Amino acid sequence: MNAIMNETKQQGTVGAMPPGAITGPSAWVGPDMAAHEERWIWRLSDAEIAEIDAAVAAFKATGTPMEKISEQTFVLPTLKPKVQGVLSELLEGRGFIMVRGFPIERYLAKNDLAGAAIAYLGLGRHFGTLRSSNGKGHLLGHVRDLGMDIKDGNTRFYQTNRRLEYHTDSVDIVGLLCVKTAKSGGESFIVSSMTVYNEILKRRPDLLPAAFLPFPTDRRGEVPAGMQPYFSIPIFNWYGGKLSAIYLRHYIEEAQKRFPDAPRLTTAQYEVMDLIDTLVNDPQLHLQMSFESGDMQFLHNHQILHSRNDFENWPEPERARHLLRLWMAPPSGRPLPEVFAPRYGSVTPGDRGGIIVPGTMLSVSLEAA
Repeated sequence: MNAIMNETKQQGTVGAMPPGAITGPSAWVGPDMAAHEERWIWRLSDAEIAEIDAAVAAFKATGTPMEKISEQTFVLPTLKPKVQGVLSELLEGRGFIMVRGFPIERYLAKNDLAGAAIAYLGLGRHFGTLRSSNGKGHLLGHVRDLGMDIKDGNTRFYQTNRRLEYHTDSVDIVGLLCVKTAKSGGESFIVSSMTVYNEILKRRPDLLPAAFLPFPTDRRGEVPAGMQPYFSIPIFNWYGGKLSAIYLRHYIEEAQKRFPDAPRLTTAQYEVMDLIDTLVNDPQLHLQMSFESGDMQFLHNHQILHSRNDFENWPEPERARHLLRLWMAPPSGRPLPEVFAPRYGSVTPGDRGGIIVPGTMLSVSLEAA
């Protein structure tokens, strides 16, 4: 233990740490959630679908560009309180929800992907401001296999059919809407990073300080003006009485390979990542869910790590697995330390997160790119 602590001190300053285990609804385990789907699946009623349909039609009638959608232009008169309750659960409760029953196939049958996108964007806009999820400025992302190779330093996992390692995205809330499912595979896995922290505290408390040291992380070629091609941030951050996590091991290790000037990780930092990876893949901790067409999954990145299985696509291109992605920043988001600013652009709630690089123009595209 002394050797680990000495090495950790040599690497840098350990950030503030929680006084003990994390308690409350954010520290859940998968089997308990699997046994109580009613806690986290919101099944839309016919009346709720009708209200969303009406909001889509009303928004279309205004002629407003989709990137300008707002709570005022996508009005949910009776659903708004429920949506605000969901947001509270995301930010202060278990940190995730699945909205089931959105009639995506009805929209597609009318060749109205735009209408489905408006419904999704409008609902997300009630959670917070929309943020760009790539350097192209896409407020509506497309998760599809584009046949790209993750070994390419400019490729991100969502552009491949590869299994995603457990990770967080660079924004407060991430949403996925399933447009089309894969032929096989592609299941979603989530785990409470609060539970992961508690397990490290219980099993290897000597390794915890290493998780509060900076980890250089590859930006994958999406570099904001004046920034390095990697950002450095601890996996766990304790600030304002809240524990937040940010993690993607593949990009951390890529920074070690690609950037000689990136600080070298210590043995303890590798060991704590090994333990995190063991914990997140434990079926006694994580929750598995399969997407159905029309499902909307929303996750609070600061307390949820998520993953995806490899998948096999249908042979017909028009049937290929396709999800739409939203990144959202709620004005009621938790306080974050300044160490997030190089990645989030700001730590101001409602105006942080997303990826902005020179030349980025915010837009909504219905085409995958």
